Amino acid sequence: MSLILLMAAMMAVGAILGAGLVLWLSGRRPPDRTADMARCGPVFLFHDNQLIDTTIDAQQMIAPFSHLPDRDAVLAALSPQFPALADHLQSGNRLSCRIAHATDDTIRIDLDWPNGHPRLVVMDPGRAIQSAAGDQPFAELSMLRDILDSAPQLIWRTDENGAVIWANRAYQDVWNRLHPHDTAGLPQKTIFPAFASKITRGSVSVRRLAIPLPQKDAAQWFDVSSMQKDTTTLHYAADANAAVSADQERHNFVQVLGKTFAELSIGLAIFDKRRQLATFNPALLDMTRLGFEFLSSRPMIDTVLDRLRETRMLPEPKNYASWRDRFIAVETAARNGTYSEVWDLPDGQAFRVTGRPHPDGGFVFLFEDITADLSLTRRFRSDIETGQAVLDALPDAVAVFSTAGTLVMYNRAYGTLWGMQAAQGIALRVIGSEMAIWQSRCASPVDWTELQQLIHQLGPRQDWTDETMLQDGRLVRCSASPVAGGMTMVRFAPLARNMRALRKLTQPDPAIRAIGR
Repeated sequence: MSLILLMAAMMAVGAILGAGLVLWLSGRRPPDRTADMARCGPVFLFHDNQLIDTTIDAQQMIAPFSHLPDRDAVLAALSPQFPALADHLQSGNRLSCRIAHATDDTIRIDLDWPNGHPRLVVMDPGRAIQSAAGDQPFAELSMLRDILDSAPQLIWRTDENGAVIWANRAYQDVWNRLHPHDTAGLPQKTIFPAFASKITRGSVSVRRLAIPLPQKDAAQWFDVSSMQKDTTTLHYAADANAAVSADQERHNFVQVLGKTFAELSIGLAIFDKRRQLATFNPALLDMTRLGFEFLSSRPMIDTVLDRLRETRMLPEPKNYASWRDRFIAVETAARNGTYSEVWDLPDGQAFRVTGRPHPDGGFVFLFEDITADLSLTRRFRSDIETGQAVLDALPDAVAVFSTAGTLVMYNRAYGTLWGMQAAQGIALRVIGSEMAIWQSRCASPVDWTELQQLIHQLGPRQDWTDETMLQDGRLVRCSASPVAGGMTMVRFAPLARNMRALRKLTQPDPAIRAIGR
């Protein structure tokens, strides 16, 4: 019994001592650091250049830059708001310091070096930085990061000194191709030579820049757009190789076209939709003698035609009162593509002027000097007329046939002998139809087969001769001879009536007369 009472007393004393201990411990509670934590933002702890510990909001802040090395990612996230941070980390001075915010005096970074390694504590009482980065869902930040990294355009950011503080994957890929031995970390200088990153605040600069490639005389072109954001500048570079190639091809085409126009012997005058001279070639200067100063002033079509008339390079009109109306008619016909005339000038020159429509409502005139061609045609026509006159003066009937048997030409005696009209066409007359006419007017049958074979024969040929009597009693000698160009000349020559048998047959018979009486 006494043992039980002793144990109960000991338990009561223990309870009293335990309660006292609890009360004593409650009086030694650790100090409340809620106020200090409220003023603290993201925290970054490094070991050399490797990030070994961070707070959650710090992880969210550098999430868009996870493709960069740890130190570069932190600089890319904080340098736009703390420009002096990079200099403090790279200075080699390991003294604790405070780095001021670019615009807000209430925000700072406390930099210290525990055990010789940097630790960054962002002191942000208003949670301004955290609200800009930490309040967004991590999935959205990851999506934005993927968008930037997957963008085909080169995107990078530079500080006020022109140093690159952030770049996407496309930019770094180009840097790695150009500098295969310097691929570690973020590039500190731009990939474009002599690139000026500073622009006027609030403006957007667009430039076309080239990156020299390792290949000789090769370059990759980009259209670079730059815009300033606070103390940094954001740059976008889009591939412009296709546009540069197209511009170069267009330039080459214009040069080739210009050389072609310059070498044309046809004068060219192009007028735009405002009726103003837009383009001309040197041949127009030589043909019209208008002068380079006058044409280079881009005169109107009316002025050009007036000047042509003053220099007697236009055919004189019969009615000067209708001259202006003709100007309008010429312009309208040129726009419709129906104008084509031969200008016979007073000095003997001849121009074939053609009007054609041009794109965008313009029209073009083509001046072709046909003086030589016209002179040659007139001379040929004169020669043909002279040859025809000579043939018509011959007493014998003459006809010329081609190798195909087509009647090419004949003289007046041939038409009279065989009853052909002088104006009758000969294009459709062939040797077969001509032989039928000959046979119908002959009193005795003639074998024309050899003559037909001679006309169609190729190569060396022999002359052919035969005689026949017409229905009126005349005797005709027929002959055929090869001439130039594979043609054959057929000649019909009347024979004299002095043959004894023919004379006896044609003389009157006295016995017949006596019987008739």
